[in-house]
Amino acid sequence: MIPDSGQIPLRFPEEKLSFENIVMTPANRSIIAAVRRADHWPHYAFALVGAVQSGLSTIAAAWAEEREGHVFSAAAFETMNSAETEPLCSSSIAIDRIDLVSDEARLLWLFSAVERLKGRLLLTAHTPPTQWHAASPDLRSRFKAMPVGDLGLPDEALMRARIKRACQRAYLNLPPSVEDFLVTRLGLDYERIERAILLLDGAVGEGRALSIPLVKDVLALQDTNYDLFDDGRQT
Repeated sequence: MIPDSGQIPLRFPEEKLSFENIVMTPANRSIIAAVRRADHWPHYAFALVGAVQSGLSTIAAAWAEEREGHVFSAAAFETMNSAETEPLCSSSIAIDRIDLVSDEARLLWLFSAVERLKGRLLLTAHTPPTQWHAASPDLRSRFKAMPVGDLGLPDEALMRARIKRACQRAYLNLPPSVEDFLVTRLGLDYERIERAILLLDGAVGEGRALSIPLVKDVLALQDTNYDLFDDGRQT
């Protein structure tokens, strides 16, 4: 079960998060399968990495739900004391965005407690453990010892599924022609999907029907070389 105190707020107006709700294609199926086989991990901790909007938080929540464990954001984890956390360490704990945790002493304690109590620890981040900051040699060693699963880029099937899911959350009717157009223009990028649907949702809210001309107008996707997020920042 997911505890009430410090749990990750679930913002999606969908059914309870579980692996049955996650679309799986060849792009993510093997990694998700490895995450779910926690009792057979070669190590008590597992790092799951992926791009922004790749589904890290969703997978962490589904993993905790399936194993009757607990999932915390980095901020929530840092507010908990050892007396609150230790009883959980014999079960399954997921820390979402572990790379945002700055308290190395707390992280070392967590690793030690989960290992000693024979629990399982799932850590998510946008970068691999070799890039996580750790001044402590012991903590660096523990980071290196973990197996790492990388969600990688979506394939076309996953792109289509994510576009459909984003439109469903925004209560947008998605004609097949618009779906095809978005798939060919957005590229293999999770974040672009979410931002594109957010922009389209605002335009449709003005009374316009979702159509290819609308997509071209709102997103300025006149050609495949257009960068939807070319605002001067690195992505």
